[in-house]
Amino acid sequence: MHIHKPQKIDLEQIYPCPCPRKRGKLKPIALTDAFGCDRCSLLFELENDGYSLLQVGGIDSQRHTWQWIGKWRAIREYQQYPLLETVLMYITSLLFLSLVIMWMLDPKSAFTMPLVILLFTLLSLLIWRLLILRRRDF
Repeated sequence: MHIHKPQKIDLEQIYPCPCPRKRGKLKPIALTDAFGCDRCSLLFELENDGYSLLQVGGIDSQRHTWQWIGKWRAIREYQQYPLLETVLMYITSLLFLSLVIMWMLDPKSAFTMPLVILLFTLLSLLIWRLLILRRRDF
């Protein structure tokens, strides 16, 4: 498998737009370190390192970043902290499973209703978090 290294982005060159819907061209904006798309009207600014573009405009509240490797490669911001997110997911899953086991061992105790509420709350938070992580991948 060939790994492409990011290339420095040239402010004098025209690039294809990273937005897959419109297939426009990124053209440099005069006297700035920015590019504009001729079809989707998105604006992109060159990051300080010169190797990545940051989306500045658009409807989406997320700020997308791309690197040029002969084509645009998306840079995911959550990849900076994958260990923290992984640990939190495992701790939440273990807590959820331990609460299920406690509930199964003694379902008629006084803690049954609070445990059920806590179980459903944790389950909904876990599902919500997984949906957010999946949404970031697109």
